[in-house]
This record gives sequence, C-alpha cells and structure tokens, in this order.
Amino acid sequence: GRIADRGAEFVSAREWMRICFDLLELLRAHKKGIRRATVNTFGYIAKAIGPQDVLATLLNNLKVQERQNRVCTTVAIAIVAESCAPFTVVPALLNEYRIPELNVQNGVLKALSFLFEYIGEMGRDYVYAVVPLLEDALMDRDLVHRQTACTTVKHVALGCAGLGCEDAFAHLLNLVWPNVFETSPHVVNAVTDAVDGIRVACGAHHLLAHLLPGLFHPARRVRETYWRLYNILYVGCQEAMVPALPRLPEEDDAPPAAPALAAEA
Repeated sequence: GRIADRGAEFVSAREWMRICFDLLELLRAHKKGIRRATVNTFGYIAKAIGPQDVLATLLNNLKVQERQNRVCTTVAIAIVAESCAPFTVVPALLNEYRIPELNVQNGVLKALSFLFEYIGEMGRDYVYAVVPLLEDALMDRDLVHRQTACTTVKHVALGCAGLGCEDAFAHLLNLVWPNVFETSPHVVNAVTDAVDGIRVACGAHHLLAHLLPGLFHPARRVRETYWRLYNILYVGCQEAMVPALPRLPEEDDAPPAAPALAAEA
C-alpha cells in the first residue's frame, strides 16, 4: 500500500495487477486490521494504474459464496471510487446489477451504500443515475435486497440534504414506505434509518403528510408503527413540524379562549 501510494511508477502495471489478485486472498483474513489494510491498498493501486482493471477484478469477486469476502470487496470498490472519483465506478456498478444473481446484486447495492457514505456531498451528481436501480431493489421480493437498498437510500439522503434533490427523495420515500410494516429487526432498522434520512433531506412536513393518515388507524399494528415513526420525527425536528400540523376547528364555533396569564395582564 505504501509503495503504491508513494512509488507506484517503480513497479509495472502488470505486476500491480498480479498483486491485486493476490490481495483478494487477504480479504479472508481473520484479523480486521489486515482486511482494512487490504481494502485501502486497492485504493492506492487503483490510483496508480487506473480504476478499470482493479474494478474488473473486484466486481468479479462479488460472485464468490463467502460473505466476508464479498463485504470486504464492496468496501474496496467504494474506496476505489473515493480515490479515483465516483464517475469511474458508478457506471460499472449499474451495469453489474443487471446480472440476475442474488449475491452480485446485493454486493452492488452494498458497494453503492458504502460509496455514498464515503463521498458525501459529491453524491449529488449521481443521485438521479442510481434512482432507477434503487427503485428496482426496493420493489424486489427478496428481503435482504430491500434492506440494503434502504441503507443506500439513507446514505444518499444524508449526503445530499439541502442540495436540491428533494424530488428524487420524495419518489424514493414512496417506495421505502410500504416496508414500514416488515417484522425482521434488521429490515425495521434499515427502513427507519432510510425514513429518517429522507426526513433530513426533504423536511418534516413531507414526512408528516405520510404519517398523519395512519396515527389513528383502526388496526393496532398500523397505529404502533406510525406512532413509532412519529415519535422519531418529533424527537428529530419538533420545531419544524409546527407549520405543518393541521389546524383543528374550534368547537361550537366559539372564539378561542384567552390564556389565563394573558387575561390577567
């Protein structure tokens, strides 16, 4: 990693590619420190010889069965994107998602999740490019697909809050929302995080419009879910909800009563 960072020109590109293939084996290491150093080294090598060949090697590694290997590979892809600018990686990821294989598609979603987490505000340029992919993932029958897509939505929303992409997040919220009634704890956490991220990006009023119809629903389970999300919204931005709360009519058309303190004054 240090050599690739500071003296890449002293080693040929072919030799760097051979090192890349050898590094894939280190992703299986038990020690976290070794795995972390390995994924960082992929970033340095990509910076040295260009991201295309390194990316092809990593995307091919998403097809393996071993989970730890795949997760480390997705982190490495995100680090390559951070090192060499995201436009070198995002098109390849979108293309790879077309492969109808569960592990590959999950890996692509996880890589996008890490990628948007790392690049932050730079993600604004890529929001509209990944919306169709997230649409497909959020409507997938597989639970893990939807969970990973929700995590990606959270990172995209938090990174691009206040940068003028509210229409995309409003659209994604409509696709995230049907998943609020899932029972799996991991999916519940991912969906809640996605909703909270969109709250930051779109504002409390938008989320409140989704919540109000279900707060007094006849079914207890619906009410519990909606009130849980309402409480999170209340804790997150209580003051921003004030202008969006509905105006309740006075009973019997009576004028509003003056508060006791005001009357005494």
